[in-house]
Amino acid sequence: MLQRILPLLALTAAPALAQTTTQVAYESFDYAVGGVGGNNGGSGWFSPWWAGTSQGDGVVVAGSVDAVGNQFNTSEQWAGSFRQIDTLAHTAIAPNGKFGSVDSTIWIRFWCQKPPFSTDTYGGMFLHDSDLGARVFLGAPGLSTEWGVQQSDNYANTVTAPGTSIDVISQLVTRIDHVAGGTTVSMWVNPTTQYPTTTPDAAAIVDDFQWNYIWLASGNNGGGATGYLFDEIIIEREGTGGGGGNSIGTNYCTVNSQPNSSGVPARISAVGSTSASVNFLTLEMSDLPLNQFCLFIAAQNQGLVVGPGGSQGVLCLSGALARFGPVVGYALQNSGSTGTVSQNIDISNIPLNPPVGIGAGETWYFQGWYRDNNPTPVSNFSDGIEITYQ
Repeated sequence: MLQRILPLLALTAAPALAQTTTQVAYESFDYAVGGVGGNNGGSGWFSPWWAGTSQGDGVVVAGSVDAVGNQFNTSEQWAGSFRQIDTLAHTAIAPNGKFGSVDSTIWIRFWCQKPPFSTDTYGGMFLHDSDLGARVFLGAPGLSTEWGVQQSDNYANTVTAPGTSIDVISQLVTRIDHVAGGTTVSMWVNPTTQYPTTTPDAAAIVDDFQWNYIWLASGNNGGGATGYLFDEIIIEREGTGGGGGNSIGTNYCTVNSQPNSSGVPARISAVGSTSASVNFLTLEMSDLPLNQFCLFIAAQNQGLVVGPGGSQGVLCLSGALARFGPVVGYALQNSGSTGTVSQNIDISNIPLNPPVGIGAGETWYFQGWYRDNNPTPVSNFSDGIEITYQ
């Protein structure tokens, strides 16, 4: 069983989080070339991509900025493609299923470009409220040749970043500070850090708003050619943990956890609810080697197997092993530049054969499994965490 999992760790996935943020959603467009509608990759999403009744409002095209998968291209003006964010793991800042709670901060990063063939006069990402429609726009506002921010129901409230060019592939990094009486939306274009603290290239104070979808769109081309390119969407929230930030579970097998190439052992933690009926669990792994692929595993029994399959670590599970990887619909994680990953787990559908749901009175054990170069390619494990459900 262990040897069957190792090949999965050679796949690609999301970069990791900063230590002071928690991943909300990630999309690398790791799909085959063609219509994007119905695709359900990445992580942190409530539903697959929706791209019109014909699935033709957005397409996956060859090429990638982040070297993972392909990239997205709008193909029908004014239409675009939608995807709903899974807010259940972030109820502390999305208590009604929408982001926008007072005193919360969201970071959004994505790559964008107006390609040479396009005659669109706008293109970018709308932050969308499922009840009220588009609220805030990030990208190239109408008739602008610069990147910027726009309040969707008040076009006069538009701010652009002087000297930037929508014709050049650019990473747009946006910080949204939801505060009472006016939300601040700050944008940096191609910053040198993931979480810049310098003066933003463009900033606008917009009316308070909520949102639970992203919408990638472009248009107003006067009968010309539609097209804006997008890649590597990363949405994060400041602060650690999900939901109400409640840590759950008890770590075990800590003394058996082996150091990796970072010099220390990887650690696992969990936030969520111990009520099986709530179905809220987010696992996080930290102190990982950088830029390595990893996944979470689970079982109903503890174990102690030293060096399984040639691993440098210790497997602390036994019995039937559940693997939260791409084969069962979970995105394979990548530790990126910070050595931390997180994964939302559906405890009503644990991927055993056949799948099972976790019920009240059951105790489950979770662990992280990851690749490393120490010094040659090898795998390792985090410590374990035990969670008893009510």
